Amino acid sequence: MRIVIDENVSYGVVKRLRMIGYDVISISEMPGRGMPDDDVYALTLQEQAVLITRDYHFTNPIRFPVEKNIIIYIRHGNLRSEEEIRMVENFLRTHDLEVFQGKLITLYRDSVRIR
Repeated sequence: MRIVIDENVSYGVVKRLRMIGYDVISISEMPGRGMPDDDVYALTLQEQAVLITRDYHFTNPIRFPVEKNIIIYIRHGNLRSEEEIRMVENFLRTHDLEVFQGKLITLYRDSVRIR
């Protein structure tokens, strides 16, 4: 499954997921940094990809419905890059993403919320 990683997520997550075999599109590597949220969302639909973000706006189901994709939101906090990498990698290693089609997943430091 392809993964789009928003530019507000640590680049360490991009590198780690590529290293373990995921097909990753990094918004921070795209020309013209500062891609609007609507364009990021459209890219995830076009690529049929999972979106990993720290942007709270993507948790709005009216503006960004998840019926056709999966959004993984990393809950803000004082997270170090290593913590973001660990949280994302642990979730992906222990869960089959296909099961979460149409879901918003919120990763917290010590828990996960799925709706």
